[in-house]
Amino acid sequence: MLGLALTAGICAAVTVALAAGGGGSGRDGAPSTSKPFTGAPPLQIELPKGTVKGTVAQLHAAERELPGGDVRIAVARAIAGYSSNRVAATLAALRALPHDQAVVSLHLGLAEIWAGQRAAGVADLKRTRALDPYGFYGTLADDTLHVKDQLRGYPLYVAPAGIPGGSLAALHALAKRQPNRSDVWLALAYRLQIGHHPDALADARRALELDPTGISPRVAVAVLGYSKDDPSASFAVLGPLSQQVSDATEIRFHLGMLLYWLKQNTDAEAQWRQVEQDSPDTSYGRVAARLMQTLGAQ
Repeated sequence: MLGLALTAGICAAVTVALAAGGGGSGRDGAPSTSKPFTGAPPLQIELPKGTVKGTVAQLHAAERELPGGDVRIAVARAIAGYSSNRVAATLAALRALPHDQAVVSLHLGLAEIWAGQRAAGVADLKRTRALDPYGFYGTLADDTLHVKDQLRGYPLYVAPAGIPGGSLAALHALAKRQPNRSDVWLALAYRLQIGHHPDALADARRALELDPTGISPRVAVAVLGYSKDDPSASFAVLGPLSQQVSDATEIRFHLGMLLYWLKQNTDAEAQWRQVEQDSPDTSYGRVAARLMQTLGAQ
């Protein structure tokens, strides 16, 4: 559904690394080291012409498409040079690059995990997420940190029927002409969540400022502001809200979405089944039915 993702193989490997014990423990009691992996850590850089698979292919694409001094080229070269007898050299090369660049922090964290330096790797992944919240590299870092317990990417916000439509350009123009319309900002939030999640969240918050008692803006901020470290914060908004309204269709639908992201499929299906029963002819009822069919096919 949503989100940038590491490959399934990478996710499985990182799961082992983050769960495995090692020679010592950090302050939180988690192992500070883990068994090093064979092979090289993954490379995933954002490129002007789109996604390219494979380390060598990404390095060549970076050298073709990016300016000579771009830090992404240096990151790609460092990862491409990783081998069992060049671990220290790769880590040194990455640590010499600007630490305030999310692409650097992400790949340093992954390289440290691959080298068995679990605690350092986790710390750098968390720093990546803080540098680039909901962005390309921040999402990859967040996915890696929560690969065992949650789906990759973030829950999808589904806007209610009746919000303004049209192209992004048309919606931006409408927002400029009528900046006090909450529904316009909500439409932008819905449209921008894939690929521009930080902008989508900002627009949802703008909608909420304009309509602080509205159901849809509150749902949008709760869903788009979902934190993998603290999913309970979103549930703390949607759960009580569902008890305060006469029609909880929109809220129940998104509660199901959050539960699905937490891999609690039975509970998600229960929410979606209620949505389908209560509002079968609405967009939420129809989407809930399709989602349940998807779950049944898994």
